[in-house]
Amino acid sequence: MDPATILKLVLVLGVVLLVLAIGLRARPGDSLLLLRRPDLGVRALAAMFILQPAFVLLLVWLLDLRAGVGAALLGFAVAPVLPPWAKKGYALGAASDYVIGLEVMATAASILVVPVMIWIVNGVFGVHTARGPWAVELMLLVTIGLPLAVGMILGRFLPASAPRLAFLADRAGTVLLLLGGVALLVAQGRNILAVTGRGTIVVSVLIIGFGLLVGHLLGGPDAGKRGALASANVSRHPGVALLLASSALPEHVPAVTGAVLLYLVASMVVPIPYERWLKRAMAGGNPQAAP
Repeated sequence: MDPATILKLVLVLGVVLLVLAIGLRARPGDSLLLLRRPDLGVRALAAMFILQPAFVLLLVWLLDLRAGVGAALLGFAVAPVLPPWAKKGYALGAASDYVIGLEVMATAASILVVPVMIWIVNGVFGVHTARGPWAVELMLLVTIGLPLAVGMILGRFLPASAPRLAFLADRAGTVLLLLGGVALLVAQGRNILAVTGRGTIVVSVLIIGFGLLVGHLLGGPDAGKRGALASANVSRHPGVALLLASSALPEHVPAVTGAVLLYLVASMVVPIPYERWLKRAMAGGNPQAAP
């Protein structure tokens, strides 16, 4: 087995373990909050799968970006939430039912939205993908759907052991993702540097800033939900973005990989001022944290 394959397996296993930990900590009914509260669900869907993709599509259409960069950004715009994001959702003050409900809803919505984005990209840019939406559905099922379901089942039937199992899965998944992430950044450093010109960084920051603003405005009156939706709107699954973009532009896989990793790093760094501001506002007794 070559090093690249081992690295992919390490990253996937890390994600799976973190999702398993989320499921183990979930309460019955957590994943159904956005169905019981359609007002929250509609606003989240509008932010993540209407406004954000439309903004990214407009930028990619207007700007002359490096080959592969636009495809990567469009892939992020329709991807579900990256599972490790749940920790940030909790840290920003969102309750478990909202965090898990948003994770589940975004995954289901992504499965429906990806074919629409593929159709739009084919029509606007004349680019055809080599793989169908089923490849994305399989990835989401393996990395999110199954481990979340297994965790929730184990939590229900082994309630006494669930906290300990969740702790172990959380720690192991975090370590694997950190080690794998560092190794991936080192291995792909040249590809990341190769796509930094021609406005790639500026566009990535603009997309992240827009995502934070839209998520905050549509998150509702509760500061925790606002912060969680804003964060979720920019913390998208890089595997889905990479799969979609590399399928559309197989001749530009190095550039696609570099653009995906560059956005991933930016999505961790750019939101820091917003997150600090929100936490200060909440600590200062402003429950709405309205701008």
